[in-house]
Amino acid sequence: MNRWDSLGWSITSRFKSINIQELGKSVRFGDAKTLDYHAEFCRLLEQLEPGRPIVLMLDEFPQTLENIRENEGVPQVRKLLTTQRELRQEPRYKGKIQFLYAGSIGLQNVVEGMGFTKHINDLREVKMRPFRRDEALSYTQCLLRRKGLQADASWLEMLLDRIDWLAPFYISLLIDELHASPLEEKHIDEAFQAMIGHRNNFEHWHSRLKPQALSKEEYRYCKTLLSLAADPDGLGIGYAEACNLAVQHDVMDEVSRLLNILQHDGYLARDEQNRFRFISPVLRAWWWKEIAN
Repeated sequence: MNRWDSLGWSITSRFKSINIQELGKSVRFGDAKTLDYHAEFCRLLEQLEPGRPIVLMLDEFPQTLENIRENEGVPQVRKLLTTQRELRQEPRYKGKIQFLYAGSIGLQNVVEGMGFTKHINDLREVKMRPFRRDEALSYTQCLLRRKGLQADASWLEMLLDRIDWLAPFYISLLIDELHASPLEEKHIDEAFQAMIGHRNNFEHWHSRLKPQALSKEEYRYCKTLLSLAADPDGLGIGYAEACNLAVQHDVMDEVSRLLNILQHDGYLARDEQNRFRFISPVLRAWWWKEIAN
C-alpha cells in the first residue's frame, strides 16, 4: 500500500462511522452530531510522517468566511480562524501538513474588516499574476485546438489584445463563445459581446461588494466609483475625485481602506498618471453594461 492509499484508508476509516438513518427526499445522518471532526482530523495528522507534508488547499476560503459571517455570525468566523491558526502553530504537526488558502478575493481584506488580522499574521501572501503574452498565446491555442477551431497569428493577437489582462478565466470565457473557423475579427467582437452578456460570469464581482461585506454607505461608494471608472469615454478616476466622492457618501474615514480593497481584489489599478482604472477591460465592459447602466 503506497502513501496515498494509506492516507485515503486512514481518512475513510476515521469517518466511516457516519451512518444514514433515513434516505428519501432528504438524507438524515445518524451520528453526525456525535462525531468530533476536529479531533478526528488531529488524530489523522498524528499518523502522518514528518518531512513529507500534505498540502491541504481550502479554495474560496475568504468567501467561506463571508458566508459564515452572514449565516452564523462573526463569533463562528473567529472560532474557525482560531482553530486554523492552532493547527498551523501546533509543533506536533510541523512538517506534516501545509495549508493553502485560495480565493478570488483577498483574505487580508475580509479578515481585517472583522478585526481578526492577528489570526492570520503567520501566513504569507502569494499573488497570482496573469499570463505572460507567450503563456497566454499557448493557452489560447490549446483551447482552440480542443474546440477544433483555427486562427491566424494576427487574429490570435487581436483576441489577446481585447482581453488585455491575460488571466486564464477571461481567456477561457472568450474562447467558450467562439464557434466559427477560421477565426476573423467579427467573430472576436461577437464572442466578446456574448461573453459580457452572461451576467453569471461576472456577478460575483458585484455581489461580494454588497452590504453583507461592506456597510451600505461603503457599498454605494464602491459601486459609484467603479461605475465612473468603467465609463469607456472617461480617463479613470483621480485620487482627489475618489476623496470627493467619499465625502459625498460619508465614508471619508474609510477611503484608504476601500481603495485598497478595490485594488487588492482585482478591480482597479493606478495607471501612469496615477489615476484609478479597471485592471481588466473585460470586467470594465461588463460593469458598464450591467451595473453602471
